[in-house]
Amino acid sequence: MKMKILSVAALLVCTPPISGFNGRTSLSSLSSRRPTLAASSLLSVSQTSSPDVVVISPPGGIGEIASVEAARLGGSVRWFVVSAPSLSSSSTDIALTSETLSAIEKAGGSIELAGANSESLLVNSDDGNSAASAVSTWCRGAKAILCTYDGAEEEKRRADRTKSADERDSGNEDKMIRSSIRVAAKEAVGVAAPGVSRIAILSAEEEMGDGEVAEQKAPGLLQGLFGGNAVQIPNTMIEAMQGATAIVRHGELFGAPESSPESSPFMGGPRREPVVRDMYTMRSIRIDPTISVSGNVIAGGSKTNRVAIGAMASRLGMKKIDVTKKSGGVDVSLSSFAGTEIPSEAEWNAEFERVMELIASPSGGANLFSAEFSSVPSTKRLAEWIATKWAPAILRSYDIAGTRVGARPVYALQTDDNTVEIVWQELVDFKSVTSGKMIIKIEDSGITATRGAGNAAYGFGRVSMKALPGEDILIRRLADAASQAIEKGLATKTKVAAKEPVPEAKPVTTLVASGADSTPVAPAAPAMSGPGPRGAGARRSAEKTRGSRRKSPPQSNE
Repeated sequence: MKMKILSVAALLVCTPPISGFNGRTSLSSLSSRRPTLAASSLLSVSQTSSPDVVVISPPGGIGEIASVEAARLGGSVRWFVVSAPSLSSSSTDIALTSETLSAIEKAGGSIELAGANSESLLVNSDDGNSAASAVSTWCRGAKAILCTYDGAEEEKRRADRTKSADERDSGNEDKMIRSSIRVAAKEAVGVAAPGVSRIAILSAEEEMGDGEVAEQKAPGLLQGLFGGNAVQIPNTMIEAMQGATAIVRHGELFGAPESSPESSPFMGGPRREPVVRDMYTMRSIRIDPTISVSGNVIAGGSKTNRVAIGAMASRLGMKKIDVTKKSGGVDVSLSSFAGTEIPSEAEWNAEFERVMELIASPSGGANLFSAEFSSVPSTKRLAEWIATKWAPAILRSYDIAGTRVGARPVYALQTDDNTVEIVWQELVDFKSVTSGKMIIKIEDSGITATRGAGNAAYGFGRVSMKALPGEDILIRRLADAASQAIEKGLATKTKVAAKEPVPEAKPVTTLVASGADSTPVAPAAPAMSGPGPRGAGARRSAEKTRGSRRKSPPQSNE
């Protein structure tokens, strides 16, 4: 089954804007007997209905996967597709299998489609060519809003195919699509239902630092394109969402939506030894707080299945996953591992329950290191050794002291009998400002290290989402410090219970009682297969000497 998304021009011809959205389709009304659904036959949806989930994204990618998955869960989904300006006159086909359509219809879900090009979203709402007001009308009353940039680069590559070499070098479709998605998200949130769930899907290091935000605030590019008629563009997705947002981050993406030819399980067609795509062999998932070391690992090369992150985002939007409300939202990372089983609803909830417990802990999920001991005779003595002996030696090492630009760990301070803080500082307006901390806490049964915030007066009041410079070196050296503490008698090594030896099996004998005497009888020889006397059950007699030399000459019979 194929559906088509109408281009922006077709959506904005009619007035009022909502009447032009003939590119919307309810999957529940589709018939699998019709292989292709023409744009002119798309059905109009009642303007009074409010969607459960609104998805705003470029064509394909995570946006399509999340839309289809939310519909499979029984939700009313409206997918708003943002395309490149040069592709506004073309339509995009979306093919769904009959199994997917049947599952959506059985669950009572539906999908409605509409689209706009990025240029129409970036002009002022007073302009007659603006699509912003139409987005507001179409997304009114949404219970959940889901936004992602995935697909913007592919859309730019599609636009570049129609350009010359000089036009490709000067193209900025990727940035325009991202900006227009934030504009559409802002419009949708403004007319959403009270208590709307906000979900943003971002890459591992996207929109995390102040440097990137400052770069986005720099005027000139889009302002030069649209002159004084440009709309006010939010700098980040969080700013566009205007409230507590659940951020789901991913590593290197793989996998494809159902409409893509790359969704086939096998690579390269029929083969004697077929190669199965990773999206079918890496379905196991792990969720971590982005602020933790395990969450930061995603930025170092971890992979994420598009199908998994789409399923996770749709479950958050449909409130199938129980997430405790936080004033600032949550920020988690999803990584995929080897496994062919699709996570069940119980597994999704178990993963999120574990993550929410970490986020609710005193460290806020910023756990960096932990080591267990059998016991610590004196936590104060161990803390003093770390603060006065171990930390100064590490901070004077070349790996740490050689840092010349940005923040670096400067000194260690014992703030309590069992707490040591390693302080990061950097120059701000020619002043040394604390930009972060590593808090090492010694308990009776181990050591833990967490990341802490810096000086709030200079903008470092929140715990850094990224690893501090040199933090990985300190974590590795802290593992050595745990071993040194055991050698110096400052801690006792955890004892591992020895395994009990398994008793050897005794030979089985058969006892036959005859009156008062009991004589052990050898067990019967096992039956053997094959011809010959041994196969019939005959046993070998006593061993005979063969080939030995006689010690005495044979005696004569004389």
